[in-house]
Amino acid sequence: MLANPAPTALRRAASAALGVVALTAGVVGSAIPAHADAAVSPKSSAITIVGAGWGHGKGMSQYGAYGAATKGLDYTEIIDFYYSGTKLDSLPSGNVIRVWITADNDKSLAVRPVAGLKVVDSAGHSVTLPTGTKYNKWRLSRSGSKRVLAYRDTKGKYTTYKTKLEQGRVWYIQNSKTGTVKLAMPNGDTKTYRGKLALRFSGSGARTVNYLPMETYLRGVVPAEMPATWSAEAVKAQAVAARTYAAKLRSVVSSGSIYDLCDTTACQVYRGVAVEHSGSDKAISGTANKVVEYKDKLALTMFSSSNGGWSASAGADYPYLKAKKDPYDGVKRDQTWSVTLSSSRIQKAYSSVGTLKSVQITDRDGDGTYGGRVDKVKITGSKGSVTVTGGSFKSKFGLKERLFKFVGGTDPATTTANYLHWQALGGTASNLGTPSGAEKVVAGGSVLAFPDADLWWSPATGSHLITGAIRKAYNDLGGATSKLGFPKTDVIASETGTYVDFELGRIACPTSGDCVVSYG
Repeated sequence: MLANPAPTALRRAASAALGVVALTAGVVGSAIPAHADAAVSPKSSAITIVGAGWGHGKGMSQYGAYGAATKGLDYTEIIDFYYSGTKLDSLPSGNVIRVWITADNDKSLAVRPVAGLKVVDSAGHSVTLPTGTKYNKWRLSRSGSKRVLAYRDTKGKYTTYKTKLEQGRVWYIQNSKTGTVKLAMPNGDTKTYRGKLALRFSGSGARTVNYLPMETYLRGVVPAEMPATWSAEAVKAQAVAARTYAAKLRSVVSSGSIYDLCDTTACQVYRGVAVEHSGSDKAISGTANKVVEYKDKLALTMFSSSNGGWSASAGADYPYLKAKKDPYDGVKRDQTWSVTLSSSRIQKAYSSVGTLKSVQITDRDGDGTYGGRVDKVKITGSKGSVTVTGGSFKSKFGLKERLFKFVGGTDPATTTANYLHWQALGGTASNLGTPSGAEKVVAGGSVLAFPDADLWWSPATGSHLITGAIRKAYNDLGGATSKLGFPKTDVIASETGTYVDFELGRIACPTSGDCVVSYG
């Protein structure tokens, strides 16, 4: 879901004096008052949707954390930005987390034979599992209220292996020599986990649960949620958020629960030893036991890939998860997207409306681009109309976010990256206004010009907004045909003025004085 970032370019200074003009008002991520959008009719028997972000938008944006780290924020500042009013505290060392391995769904626990394997019950009794050609696989299964240990031979036949383990106890499989267990999955794959695996009874079935220390668990979570090669401070922020999220879920499970959380996106992704990486290991050890608290209680540290430039509110119960503009989310890459749905697909999904006539967003939450995330959508056809929630519409068609709008049919001129970026900023309702003309192809990319700003795009850099003094300086140099190449960021405000990073340099314009161009 997340792409690895390109290495940061090194720069050397070489100045050139350029005239300075006034900057336009900031437009990136600007909020538009909540409103009902105009109804949009199909064009060429289709509806095109443009949107921004990927996920629910609550809490930390992972792309935003990366962007913040590249701007010099450390992990404590990133955490403070995305979880307002919180503080860092520490969990006690050595605490254990219990993870349900959801893909092991055949109601048994099978492992590959490895020297050192033991089955241990919760009373401390153990049996060492023999190895050799006779033993192709070991399995714990359920028979009524009892657990059964068996081995499979080379012919595929299972034979019960008798032990003195107590039936009223939980049985675990572990390996004191390697510290890992090789789980044989129902589909034939093998997945390696640290700690120990238990077969826990659930209703009339059974589930495989991984028991391991919290800090060890994170080694299989952090690189599964964020590329371990990203900026170190971003990966540290992810480690703290993931640790806190797991601890929070563990703190609210019922006393009779057999696990604390699952291993999928329904909780947070956990993939065991296969994804471990030295970069994320350093981030975990560098933030050892650190968790986020709000008023001395563990915070619900939600996170998602991208918030589209504006975080979403999680409601009054979570005051630290606020809706606010995020200046870091688009630093790594443009987060806009588009999807074209055929009229027939929409009609099939909402068959009671008949032949599709229009779709309309009738309610938004008022926070962010387009007027905010979509709360309600009205679908109208020849037989009537239905109104559904924005979340339902998103799920029905697999959209990335509720931060979207309908823009019509399949006209390719309205679905380019620059056009989508303009729509993400509010389209005609934004400070940009209407394009000055058609989008132009330049130097292997394109530019969409406005009266006081330009949107530049290339395959390598995505779409970025250039305004004010920097826009004039860049255009005077020849735009993307100059030595600078395409912009890698939008206009960024600093303590002394503004700047934009390009493929091969930077333009910095102080509050007063001439702009400076740095190449390299």
